[in-house]
Amino acid sequence: MDLDLRGELEALMTEIKKRQRHIEDQVFLISVLEHDGHNTVEQQAALKLERKQLALQMERQTKLLQKASSQT
Repeated sequence: MDLDLRGELEALMTEIKKRQRHIEDQVFLISVLEHDGHNTVEQQAALKLERKQLALQMERQTKLLQKASSQT
C-alpha cells in the first residue's frame, strides 16, 4: 500500500473514531436533556448532521480500502 494512501486511511480512521465518540456523547446528552424535560430539537438536528458526516467518512474509508486492495 502506498504511503500517502496509508496515511490518509489512518487519519480518516482517527477522525471516524472521534466522530463516533462525539455522536455517542451527544446521544447520551440528548437523552438526559429529554428526561429533564428540555427541548432537544436543535441537538437532534446537529446529531443528524453528525451522523451524515460519519456516513460520508465511512464511505470514503471504504473507497480507500478498495483502492488499496486493488493496488496489491
